[in-house]
Amino acid sequence: MTITIAGLRNDKGVVQYCAAPRGSAFPDCEGTGVISGSVPISGQSATITLPRLANGEWAIAVFHDRNANGELDTFAGIPREGYGFSRNPGFRPRAPRFDEAVIELAGNANIDIRMRYLF
Repeated sequence: MTITIAGLRNDKGVVQYCAAPRGSAFPDCEGTGVISGSVPISGQSATITLPRLANGEWAIAVFHDRNANGELDTFAGIPREGYGFSRNPGFRPRAPRFDEAVIELAGNANIDIRMRYLF
């Protein structure tokens, strides 16, 4: 799977990502089969390559970790850093549920995620 992240405000820090299969905790990125990591930013985009993911249902969460501290910085529960999800669900005052971000993987896939910033 190749995931292209667009709309980053700058190239500071890294993009943290999490690929979660159905049955794991999404978007908390906990549980069996979860794959997570970070990638560098180039210009205002980043590319994540996840080889050999099992076919099935997955949801992807990403965030622009500007200070590279490994955490999504928030203020009163509101993200202070950019974030995004597979299927680019619309804004809600909560993180999307798995079914709102689910993609069906059958072989190789190319996914586009648009970064969203609230501050």
